[in-house]
Amino acid sequence: MANSAGAVGRLAQRLWRFGRIVAGQPVPETHPHLLSEGQLWPGVSAAEFAARRRRLADAMPPGGIAVVPAASPVFMTGAIPYTYRQDADFLYLTGINQQAVAVIEASSPMRDGNFTLFIQDANQQAETWNGMPMNAEAAAEVFGADDVFPMSEMEQQLEAMVAMSGAVFFDRGNERTTAPCEFAKLHSAMLVALQQRRVHPLKHTLQPMRWRKSSAEMALVRESASLAARSLVRCMQLSRPGVEEHFLGATFEYECKARGAQRLAYPVVVAGGADSCTIHYLQNNKRVQAGELLLMDAGCELHGYSSDVTRTWPVSGTFSRHQREVYEIVLDTHRQCLDICRAGRTLRDVHQKSVQLLSEGMATLGLFPGLNGSAIAHNTYRNIYPHSVGHWLGMDTHDTRCIGHDTPMQAGVVLTIEPGLYIPNDPQLYGPYAGIGVRIEDDVAVTGLTDPEVLSAGVPVDAREVELLVQGK
Repeated sequence: MANSAGAVGRLAQRLWRFGRIVAGQPVPETHPHLLSEGQLWPGVSAAEFAARRRRLADAMPPGGIAVVPAASPVFMTGAIPYTYRQDADFLYLTGINQQAVAVIEASSPMRDGNFTLFIQDANQQAETWNGMPMNAEAAAEVFGADDVFPMSEMEQQLEAMVAMSGAVFFDRGNERTTAPCEFAKLHSAMLVALQQRRVHPLKHTLQPMRWRKSSAEMALVRESASLAARSLVRCMQLSRPGVEEHFLGATFEYECKARGAQRLAYPVVVAGGADSCTIHYLQNNKRVQAGELLLMDAGCELHGYSSDVTRTWPVSGTFSRHQREVYEIVLDTHRQCLDICRAGRTLRDVHQKSVQLLSEGMATLGLFPGLNGSAIAHNTYRNIYPHSVGHWLGMDTHDTRCIGHDTPMQAGVVLTIEPGLYIPNDPQLYGPYAGIGVRIEDDVAVTGLTDPEVLSAGVPVDAREVELLVQGK
């Protein structure tokens, strides 16, 4: 950017008085309760977004360009839209929460990477229904674009940019979230580059940048996890025999949104009894009976950053002996796995530790007669522990998916740790443990070689503390 963030902000304030700038989304001048001066997104400065674009521009080879489309609206039916959710890569680079296409050019000796925005054309009818999107003045003065064009000129302008470029970085999977007509224009503009095999996935360059969180991002992830934890505590306090799963799911959503979250991070899992063994149980339509366990997996999205937390508790306020035995095995595994979340270790290291500990626990319970922990860990464990111990977390719930499980962790990385045991509801095979499902999940920030920060520590995991919370003590 040619101007500093402060200069851009002062110019924007002057232009605002004359009604020239329409941002199409909250900015400090219109929403001072959400954004402080200099911020382009709640908690994130315009300077940080510019620095992210520079990092991408510096990472590309000379002559390269990155083409990043925003998400398109998704409709429930007819003209009834779902709440708009921006593409994580586009939001990370621009701070823009509306439709547009960004093009970032590789840095050169002459200038830092040029930033071009293609924005929505003026449409009075659409503006009557949906409000005004950002105009060209806002694209330049607020969002920092060096060049701004209407979407109607994108195909022609982008075709010329692609023709002059070397490598083109673009994630073709975006066709799932990009409007068909817009994607067709993108594809047409890049047709020659596609035929010449000059188009490369952007995610392999951008996701390693997103993987490590800045201090501003970490604050947002921390607050998102805190909201989820406090909301889960409220659900635990309201639990009782006969409570409806749907009621607890609605309570969680209300508590999160009342505290500022924009949406749930994913559909809430509220699974009572043997349904706790269904990992993604989404029906949430039963009444939980006395003596049953309740497994709740829930998270929220706060200003673009997700949380993902799971707790399991006895709806009557006290674990049975067999429930407690399973719970303690999962809890011990959870705690030991947390301790591995340090710089230099890998997610695969953590998963292998979880398999070892849970398999030893299964052997102790006698779930596989004749097999010791090592034999169970060889393959049999998958019948009762079928998923990974965790995943990366950030702007998406399952974030930066191209970062492999063998990648050494670094300070600033956020992940979930979620071991679980799901014992099928077959008393003939599993006796008194049949139908018991337990998962304990926390959001964890790697701090370096020191102890990790458990971001969702606001909701208890100790069995006795869980019982007392449900009992209202």
